[in-house]
Amino acid sequence: MNNVIIKYPVKHQLLRRYIKFFWTFQVSDIAINHKLIPQRNINLRFNLSDTAHYLSINGNQHLLEKVYFSGIHDHFVNASLKLCGNVDTLGICFYPDGFYPFINIPISEFSNNLFGADEVGSKLLYSVRDRLLSVQDIKLRLDILENELIKLLIINSNYSEYFSNIFKEFMDSEAKCTIADLCKKYNICPRRFERMFDKYIGVSANTYSTLNRFHSSMNDLLKHDFLKFSDLAYDNGYFDQMHFIKDFKRFTGDTPKKFIGESNSILHIGKFK
Repeated sequence: MNNVIIKYPVKHQLLRRYIKFFWTFQVSDIAINHKLIPQRNINLRFNLSDTAHYLSINGNQHLLEKVYFSGIHDHFVNASLKLCGNVDTLGICFYPDGFYPFINIPISEFSNNLFGADEVGSKLLYSVRDRLLSVQDIKLRLDILENELIKLLIINSNYSEYFSNIFKEFMDSEAKCTIADLCKKYNICPRRFERMFDKYIGVSANTYSTLNRFHSSMNDLLKHDFLKFSDLAYDNGYFDQMHFIKDFKRFTGDTPKKFIGESNSILHIGKFK
């Protein structure tokens, strides 16, 4: 199962501001039941095969649309993605604040849930899927996808570069600015600061910071880039090992040791950074 997720760079300069990379997941005749772990950004998925995708929540299965995405989750839910058959998925990995310009709906409306394109009124994404199905070559598919995304971006042009600058500084580990510092610097009140995070990111600033720290530690964990869990905790800004394990269980439902041992998350086969 290793390396079946392949990443592709974004060619169009304008799209690079919003999208980290495209990815494909293609495999034949396979049964998959992958635990879903909260991500720190949105991945839009086009199911380009006849194989149905199911979301299983606490054992109850729900048929997913042919184009779907998960909003940002602030905690673990006992949910998994179930596929059985030939899989052909083309995905878009957006930057944390990159999805809003294409959908023009506050991202907080998608928090802690999974949605189909039709559910959120984005029927244009189904016409994009039809065009993707008309060709098989991945390079042609990516060309089609980029051209269609540019059209969506032009239509939904109501985006605040003002927030983009704030978010970049917020994420800059070297800056070490508190929320109060940023509010003072940009002359905004804390309430407006949080409203912008809800609109463009989907969760509060503090929640996103916690989720981002979890994923940084997850990257080290999956790469086995540590000697002891306590080292992993301190290197990623946790107070101690127990603090790290508490956050880890919040987002995975398991301890780090159990999570690695089970290897039943899609993160194990292709890390969405």
